[in-house]
Amino acid sequence: MNSRLLHTIVTILLVIFATSAKADFLNYTTDRPLSFGIDRDYPPLEYIDENGDPNGLDIKFTQELMHRMNIPFTYSPNSWENIADDVLEGRVDLGMMVYSTYRKDITNYSKAVFRLYYQLVYPEDNKERMDVRNLKGKSVAYMASRPIKDTLTKVGAILYEVKDLSQAALDLTRGKYDAVLCFRYQSSYLINHYQLKGLITEDLTLAPREYCYVSHDKQLIDSINVELSAMQKEGIIDEIYGDVTSSFGGFKIPEWVWFLGISLVFVFLLLFIISQHIYQRRLKKEMIRAQQSEQLKSVFLGNISHALRTPLNAIIGFSDVLEADNGSMTNDDRNQLNHLININGKQLLYFINELLELSEFESKDIPFERNMVNLKEVMSSYLHECQHERVNGVELRLEGPEALVRLDEHYMRIVTKHFLKNAVKYTKHGSITLRYSFVDNGLQVEVQDTGEGLPDALKDNLFSLLSEKATFVQSEVPGLGLTICKAIVERNNGKIGARSPKEGGTVLWYWIPVKEVKHK
Repeated sequence: MNSRLLHTIVTILLVIFATSAKADFLNYTTDRPLSFGIDRDYPPLEYIDENGDPNGLDIKFTQELMHRMNIPFTYSPNSWENIADDVLEGRVDLGMMVYSTYRKDITNYSKAVFRLYYQLVYPEDNKERMDVRNLKGKSVAYMASRPIKDTLTKVGAILYEVKDLSQAALDLTRGKYDAVLCFRYQSSYLINHYQLKGLITEDLTLAPREYCYVSHDKQLIDSINVELSAMQKEGIIDEIYGDVTSSFGGFKIPEWVWFLGISLVFVFLLLFIISQHIYQRRLKKEMIRAQQSEQLKSVFLGNISHALRTPLNAIIGFSDVLEADNGSMTNDDRNQLNHLININGKQLLYFINELLELSEFESKDIPFERNMVNLKEVMSSYLHECQHERVNGVELRLEGPEALVRLDEHYMRIVTKHFLKNAVKYTKHGSITLRYSFVDNGLQVEVQDTGEGLPDALKDNLFSLLSEKATFVQSEVPGLGLTICKAIVERNNGKIGARSPKEGGTVLWYWIPVKEVKHK
């Protein structure tokens, strides 16, 4: 079914419904008109004027509504304390009331014609600004409303339930109450109509109330809802109730305020569009950068998976062989398998420890313990520890002055030993030089080798988790060694890097700030 046909069917159904609905109201005739209950004294919404005629905004709006619905009606005035019962007990066919959750199951409410907002009216010479939070012990007058009564009771106010809001406002000026709680339009009307001096109003952060038509006739309410939607779209509600729905503190919003608001919205939208354009350009650059690193991320995930799976497979496999042995295996074979299980277990444990160590460095909570260190001695010890690992014929060199420096030797050892182990692993001939010097109030340490050199693909990612598995890392720690070095140096406010000299090989370096240096 296409959309045009569906729209036609829906239109026809609505016409049929509207026609049948109006047919149900033929019982409202000039001989038996709909009775509309109104309050005798509820200005400016509804009241009986000095000529004895119904007047007010509700009267004007209901006249328009009934005319559109072709329903004859008459008025049934009553006092405020009785008009609600007239509606709820069916003595009148229709009325207008504030929506109440306590009454929704005993009558029918229309959609909101408009919403009512609360204000507190009190003398301007009051020593403190009054709102719901500081009404404890204050005498407050209000017209009967269960939600308001519950709220005022909860905050500890002294309650005065009144039936005449006009009289309550006059009594407020005479000091009988500390404040009067009413709707915003009521406070504006009372202050202006009675020319009450020395009163101020304060908007309250209470939920607004919906002002609706009420009737026991659900079909009547359903048809009223249809007309209300149409009248809202046509602007009739705002035209009639404009002074109630578009006023704050009793003052109608000037046209220039609306113009200013629209202008600010336009400027905001313009700024939003510009910021979105800048953001999209930045996002595009980040996406390109992310795409460029996607391949290296896959390499890293493969490295981690391989590093965990390989020793685990070996441990499980050799264990299965031992478990399946029926006594035919020699002691030497068993010892060899146990040895392999032990080696792979240690390798797995070493890798997990490195991951935990990296996590610790990334947490930014590294406690540095700085002590005086003899650089010549500790650097010489690092080289000495690498003697048995180097290829025969590769020369180990140390260049640097005699000096005492205050730093954390434990973390300097981790970084320097990583550099040296990588150099030893990939240097098959020539030399490895451990060089240190003092530059820009810091210690610069370099490890230069004559090995294979840096592949171009790794120059930008050598110290990140995106490093390739088989390049410049310990065999036990695929891709994590130099990452840990980077984390240590950066947490120590230092710098780290690598370069490829013209003569070949690789130089790995780091710089850390030092506060105290004593040259010998």
